[in-house]
Amino acid sequence: MTVTWHGRTAEYQDLVNAVGRNCSCQYGLGVRTHCSAHRMIADDQRALDGLLFARRMSERLRREEWANTHEAPAIPSGMPSGLSGIR
Repeated sequence: MTVTWHGRTAEYQDLVNAVGRNCSCQYGLGVRTHCSAHRMIADDQRALDGLLFARRMSERLRREEWANTHEAPAIPSGMPSGLSGIR
């Protein structure tokens, strides 16, 4: 199966750099083993697509998590609506 990177060149370079930093491939004496990160980028289209999706969603999710909602603070039950208890 051939895998295809559907992202931008800069995103691919970031992926290659991350894999390189975490590579555990072993070479020597005619033996060559490939780490799971290198196997993933060579063989797993679903994983690559998922990484790209998550990368592109992460900034939006971070923004939404910390966005100011402009909602009125919740009033604890049993407290009159005109009093919030916060000064």
